[in-house]
Formats: sequence, structure tokens, C-alpha cells
Amino acid sequence: MTPAPSPAPPEIPPLGTSPVRAVLLDADGVLQLIGTPWDQALTNGGGERFCRRLLAEEGPALRGDEDLRTLLERLVDELRLGASVEELLDLWWRATPDPAAWQAVRELRAAGYTTVLATNQQHERRAWMRSVLGYDGLCDVDAYSCTLGVAKPSAEYFRTVLDLVGVAPQEALFVDDSAANVSAAATLGIRTVHHPADAGGDLLRQEIVAVLDGTTVA
Repeated sequence: MTPAPSPAPPEIPPLGTSPVRAVLLDADGVLQLIGTPWDQALTNGGGERFCRRLLAEEGPALRGDEDLRTLLERLVDELRLGASVEELLDLWWRATPDPAAWQAVRELRAAGYTTVLATNQQHERRAWMRSVLGYDGLCDVDAYSCTLGVAKPSAEYFRTVLDLVGVAPQEALFVDDSAANVSAAATLGIRTVHHPADAGGDLLRQEIVAVLDGTTVA
């Protein structure tokens, strides 16, 4: 028996269907698949204390004020870790672009929307994403936290991105797998989608279309 064909993915509504003019998209867990949840990956790589310290002290690196390597060198020394800096850095080189998500971005651009790569990254990971994963040119605007000097969930990050793109909060849709980031954006009046981490590009498309065509109120 021939299986029934899969339903066609929903089409991206053209610009003007809703007030949204710009779509801001997170990278890890949204545009790229990371596999192991981040806190678990950090714990597996350096232990629970390393995970807690890294998450508590990574702010300067995400804002571009400190190199990731410098942060890791300090933690390896202070925590007397058995793992080397190079072994820990390998945790940051694990992500796989989601073809379906990237295609949704291309179709958003073709439909007239301004697309924004809205992601927290250190300088080293930004360089890796650009050179190895090929992010340059995917979105209209790249808003890496390390180049903006501000990071999510800071309200200043979102204000900076909105100013960069030239849209009002209500004209932007922000998609992220972090509840804290989504909440911060929503507080400013930005439309939001809380995307389950690594849920895939097919669901991402459905979530975005549901906002743009008015099926759901973000």
C-alpha cells in the first residue's frame, strides 16, 4: 500500500499580512540543532561546578568584553579541572544547521520580511559559525551579542536590534528556545514564539506562519 503523501508545508504569508515586518531568530535550538541540552553538555564536559560557574560568569564573553578562551582558562585553573581548555572548547563546536529552518528563513526574506540572526555568542563561536556553518548571508541582519556589546535577555539587546533594523516592537516577531529571553522580549511589546529546543524547522515554520497569518496571537 502506497503511503499517503506528507502534507505540504504551510506557505509564508507575504509581508503586510500582519503588522510584523521583521523576524528575529535565535540560533542554538532554533536555526541549528545542538543535541544535548547545554547545561547537561557543560556538566558532562567539566562537572557540575564548572557548569554553574560558566553560566554565572559568561556575561562578559557574550557581550564581547572577554574571550571565551580566557574565561575557560580561569575556570580550569580555579576549579582544578581535569579537562583541558581545548577539550572544553570542543563543547562549543557542536551544532548542526537545520535545513528546514534555514529554508524558512530564505522564504521569509523572499516574502519581504527582514530576518535577523538574534543570538548570544562569544567572538570565538561567532567566528566558527561564520566559517564552518556558513551563517554569513543567511539573514538580512546578524545581531551577535558579542558584536553589539549587549546580550539576551537584557532589554537593551532587544532595543539595540530594533533600532538596527528600524522597526517598532510590535512590528517584530522574536523566536527563541529560552523562556527567559522570550519573556524579556514580550515585556517590550515584541511578538514572541517560545520554540521547543531542537524541535526542528517544520515546527518553526508552523509557529511563524501561525503568527503572521493571525491564527495565533503572539
